[in-house]
Amino acid sequence: MAKTSRAQISAKDRYQKANPEQAFYWQKKSSAKGFINPKPPTKLYKLVKNDINIKDTYIADLQEFKILIDRTIAELKQ
Repeated sequence: MAKTSRAQISAKDRYQKANPEQAFYWQKKSSAKGFINPKPPTKLYKLVKNDINIKDTYIADLQEFKILIDRTIAELKQ
């Protein structure tokens, strides 16, 4: 896998400084997606797959998020 060049990192940093609201939005979106759909090498993925207590809590949390998401969508559409 190729490493990110210094020029790309610098360009990203400049964009984030010039567009803090968009950068904030993307950071929050990325965090949410990482929790909802953990990838295999992550600690969360391993916990959900291997620890029955965490798995049950995780499922309950996802169900709660689903309710909150549906409610928020309905409110935003009004």
